[in-house]
Amino acid sequence: MPPKVTVTREQVLDAAFAIVREQGRDKLSARAVAQALGCSTQPIYRAYGSMTKLHDDVFGRASAVALQFLTGDGSDPPFLAMGYGNLRFAQQEPHLFQVITSADEVVRGLVAGDSPPDFVLHQMRLIPELDAMSDDQLRRIHTLLWFFSQGIASVFTADTGEDAMPMAREYLALAGQAVIAHEQGKIGEVTP
Repeated sequence: MPPKVTVTREQVLDAAFAIVREQGRDKLSARAVAQALGCSTQPIYRAYGSMTKLHDDVFGRASAVALQFLTGDGSDPPFLAMGYGNLRFAQQEPHLFQVITSADEVVRGLVAGDSPPDFVLHQMRLIPELDAMSDDQLRRIHTLLWFFSQGIASVFTADTGEDAMPMAREYLALAGQAVIAHEQGKIGEVTP
């Protein structure tokens, strides 16, 4: 009888995260993780229990990477830095970006009108023009700019042969200014 292979939960998560980061979430399977670790699938399930839990933890780790991008380097206004960070995240970590932005709970929350995460609200309130706004206004600004930035970020999945970041930064800043001006009442109501 072959010796029992000991695989830790952390090893499984590390291997799964590497697969998703390099190949995309569609390539994540117990078999792929087992192959990366040089074992059968049994130690994967023994260490993790279910693929659903593993997917959840990969999402958590991808979220932590995204947060590093969103904090910016201090050279841009905080909320704008988040938008630029999101663009860099899409450009530099396309598979992780896909994991975060296509998560059902994230999109459902935006569509349902959930408040932005506390970190986002804090960054928004650091800007004097936004600090004076209601939570509802901040939610609308966040949601509109999230959808807009996802569209811009899709440019990074296309091979344009050119650096799209300067154009993306300019358009994101313009969209942000327009949305904020609208919420401040400087631009008339738009009816859908």
